[in-house]
Amino acid sequence: MTDIAEYYDKSWSRPELYNDRTTPLRMALLRKHLPAAGIAPGARVLDLGCGCGEFSGFFKELGYEAEGIDISANAVEYARRNHPGPAYHVGEVQTLLPARAGAFDAVFSSEVIEHLFDVEGYLRSINRLLKPRGVLVLTTPYHGVAKNIVIAMSKFSRHFDPLGQHIRFFDKPGLEMCLRKFGFAPEVWTGFGRFWPLWMSHFVVSRKAHDV
Repeated sequence: MTDIAEYYDKSWSRPELYNDRTTPLRMALLRKHLPAAGIAPGARVLDLGCGCGEFSGFFKELGYEAEGIDISANAVEYARRNHPGPAYHVGEVQTLLPARAGAFDAVFSSEVIEHLFDVEGYLRSINRLLKPRGVLVLTTPYHGVAKNIVIAMSKFSRHFDPLGQHIRFFDKPGLEMCLRKFGFAPEVWTGFGRFWPLWMSHFVVSRKAHDV
């Protein structure tokens, strides 16, 4: 097991305590935007960074062929027990390649990219996993100018904790640059949690425009 896997296994040592109040907001957006993007029941959807499996189970309930992957074996074990049905994998996204290249109609990756050193490898791997014109739905904490000012005036050190898990911080131009560089064309850009310009997170639906 890598040091990173060990780190996140510690974070998921008590997955039953996980509770995110934005989960219903994200599920409502998925109910709306996945069908609108042409992802119909029966499509194969990967929940990348699936954690305790609640979104993998949600995709299964919607009629998708759902799979989940997470670096934490503790989280995946909990997901298999509590959200059975999807196929679950332990590892980083790159472990699915090359065997699963072009296998997925859609990839959902929620609150993951901000934890990663290798953003290039992550986005390049997602591109390879998707079918032509496949869909990436990505969420990550929002950092627009107004929100950053509020953070700087109130809880800068706590929010940008140098010992915390978040090591990447994205405003809209920065995130869009990354997506386009690795072959994705954003089609829907909104947010959830609070109100713009103080969204908690971006919610972005992108289309695979070309291979990378």
